Amino acid sequence: MIQSKRIDPLLKRAQDHEDEVARDLAERQRTLDTHLSRLDELRRYAEEYANAQMAATSPAQLLNRRAFLDRLDSAVAQQSQTVDSNREKVEAERARLILASRDKAVLEQLAASYRAQEKVVTDRRDQRDMDDIGARRSRQAQREDADNETGGTP
Repeated sequence: MIQSKRIDPLLKRAQDHEDEVARDLAERQRTLDTHLSRLDELRRYAEEYANAQMAATSPAQLLNRRAFLDRLDSAVAQQSQTVDSNREKVEAERARLILASRDKAVLEQLAASYRAQEKVVTDRRDQRDMDDIGARRSRQAQREDADNETGGTP
C-alpha cells in the first residue's frame, strides 16, 4: 500500500484533534471573558458604592455600610481569583492547541515527503516504460529497415 495513503487517517485524526482543542480554547476564552466582565461590573459597583455620599445617621448604618463594602471587596477578590484561574486554563488550552497544530504539521510534512517520494518512483517508472516503448519501436524499425534492404527475406 502507498505510504501517503496510510498516513491520511492519521492526518484526519490530527486535524479533528486540533479542531477539538480549538473549540475547547474558544469555550475557555468565552468563559474567561464572562468572568472578566463580571469582575469589571463588581469593581465598578464597589467603586460607585464606596464613592457615594450617604448621610449616615447612626453608628449602626456606618457599620452596615462598612460591612457591605467589605463584602463587595471580598466578592471582587474572589472574582479576581476566578479570572486568574480561568486565565491559566486559557493558557493551558492555548498550549494544547499549539502542540496539536505542531503534531498535525509534522504529519502533513511527512505526508508531503511520502507523496514526493512516490512521485519520483512513479515518474521513474513512467520514464522507464517510455524508454522501453521507444527501444521496442526502434528495434522494430531497425528490423523493418533490415528486412526492406534484404528484400523482405530473412
